[in-house]
Amino acid sequence: MRRAIAPVIAVVAMAVSLRCETAWAGGLTETLPRNTFLLDLSFYTSQLSYAYDDDGELRPLFDEIPRYEPGGGLQGTIIPDVDVGFGILVPQLQYGILDELSVGIGIPVVLYTEIEPRLSWIPGDYQWTLGRAFTEQDFWEWAESMGQPRPGRVTTNRGVLADMVLGVRYRFTDDIPALRRAGLAAALTLMGSLPTGEEADPEEVVTAGTTSWDLHSQGELCVHLSVEEAFQGALDGRLTIGLDFFYEAFFRHEYTTPRGERNPLLLTYQPYVGDTYTLDPGDFLGATVQVEGVPYRGPARATWLVGRDPERARALPPILTLSARYTFTYVYQSDWESDSELWDWARERTWRPGYKNILAFGLSVSFLRLGAPLSVYVRYRNQTWIGGRNTRAANVWTFGLQVPFQIWGRRGRSEEEEERE
Repeated sequence: MRRAIAPVIAVVAMAVSLRCETAWAGGLTETLPRNTFLLDLSFYTSQLSYAYDDDGELRPLFDEIPRYEPGGGLQGTIIPDVDVGFGILVPQLQYGILDELSVGIGIPVVLYTEIEPRLSWIPGDYQWTLGRAFTEQDFWEWAESMGQPRPGRVTTNRGVLADMVLGVRYRFTDDIPALRRAGLAAALTLMGSLPTGEEADPEEVVTAGTTSWDLHSQGELCVHLSVEEAFQGALDGRLTIGLDFFYEAFFRHEYTTPRGERNPLLLTYQPYVGDTYTLDPGDFLGATVQVEGVPYRGPARATWLVGRDPERARALPPILTLSARYTFTYVYQSDWESDSELWDWARERTWRPGYKNILAFGLSVSFLRLGAPLSVYVRYRNQTWIGGRNTRAANVWTFGLQVPFQIWGRRGRSEEEEERE
């Protein structure tokens, strides 16, 4: 029983794939103007019910679990039909050190995690001791007599901090006039996570942590190289196409082994696994292609935001921007190490090498051109329309708002800008 069902439920809430990364001010290479802050407040809501197996087939998160009598026939089959929901609030702050150099911090807070195991039962062979086959009630009454409650719906992680994210972006093509005039930009982005999230309670069967690994979002150390082309000629800058190449690393961590203190039949691992085990989740490698379009640029009003300067007003972001993005992510093999090689493989088998195919669409409305320092956006991220392999298919909605502001060093046109013009 321990070997069969515990690996299924104990890790059920991993792989929500939120990518709670620092939200930069626009596209893949954009940075903030010098001395400008950007406050970004976003809410992620994610739903996860399916996974891709090693053959690339979409199926429920976990396989059916047959239960046998010791030396006898089939008692029945447990059918896990797990559903997981996350709600995460992410306040972020970005600052433009230079026009081409920005730094940022994101502080994800998990508002709730809802997990519904939805365990059902298919009766097995005829049991002569009962005069019938085991029913679902028979099985769980037996389990409860051994001190093992039936896993049920759980709502947890109410206001729990996840791993904070620090980031820096440098657009190195700003010092190459020919590329700048051609509308080509390239940037290097570095991001790292601070270990502020909480690990899942090892003694709970239905549970979820708030670390980068539990959310299966971005790695703990990330490097992105991005290139964008803004077609300034005939398209008047209304279309931007970008490419992003990334490598994101996870580090090995040590975890406490469940001892079965609250779930003796499902989580008594310590006698053969050891007091602790280690896990290297496996890194991410991938690429993104993004297209941004501007169907409506809007009027450029010389408001107080730009010091009544019409030229600065024309440089403000458009009112309406639409975006579409495709991301391919290769996920490397996980590596579990404990005193039990069989236990390790049972988990590594679930997290074998695989890949994600992610489609994302966004809509952003900026009111800067109208004199209000505010932008709002909505994004949808899908992993079920295009297949994957050995990954979880989470779909995520994001709703957010951005407020730019300055505290010091009000930005005017520099002598260098005038010379460039």
